Amino acid sequence: MASKHQTVKLEFTKREGTGKGTCRKLRSKDQLPVVLYGPEYKNGLAGVISARAVAPVANSAHRETTLIELDFADGGSATALIRDVQRHPLTRRVIHIDFYQVLKGHMIKVEVPIRVINEELCKGIKDDGGVLVYGERAILVEVQPSDIPEEIVFDAQALEVGSEVFVKDLALPEGVTAVTDADLLVLHVEQPKEEAEAAPAETEENTEVEVVAKGKAAKEE
Repeated sequence: MASKHQTVKLEFTKREGTGKGTCRKLRSKDQLPVVLYGPEYKNGLAGVISARAVAPVANSAHRETTLIELDFADGGSATALIRDVQRHPLTRRVIHIDFYQVLKGHMIKVEVPIRVINEELCKGIKDDGGVLVYGERAILVEVQPSDIPEEIVFDAQALEVGSEVFVKDLALPEGVTAVTDADLLVLHVEQPKEEAEAAPAETEENTEVEVVAKGKAAKEE
């Protein structure tokens, strides 16, 4: 199961000035310095977008799967994905974004997050007190830009203690192919912690009894 991607429109203004001073002035006016890379922008196209307009996407868990339509002042446009978000080390405010152009009809690789539902109804957790442990929170897929899933949803309700879910067990929509190793563990349900800790204790006790018994037998001989 997967949720369809969203598309966001942003106005992109080309900029000539570069350097820390120029970027600092832009940010003071709620403008964000950005660079667009891609097949038609191999050297990078420096630009400016509204910091307020892009904030919901840049701060979203789905920012890498959200298609963005960049509209240029001259009437042109480019479809892109966010590839990198730079933040201020103290305030964590977004200070720069790298976009990557995607072309219609060209396959791209993108990391898609995994969302687990019905964890509270999971048999191994609800009935047996197990614990759901994550191995991976996202997987890399290959897909057409128009078919990028926002997320991959997995229903954990039927999982029991000892159940393991691998990449190959995820239901991917048509046109989406997993690039991540099919045998990579995504999540599993562990036995209750108390039981896991009790098992070694019993073994240790049995070993001690066995050692004492052997010692006694050796003395009798």
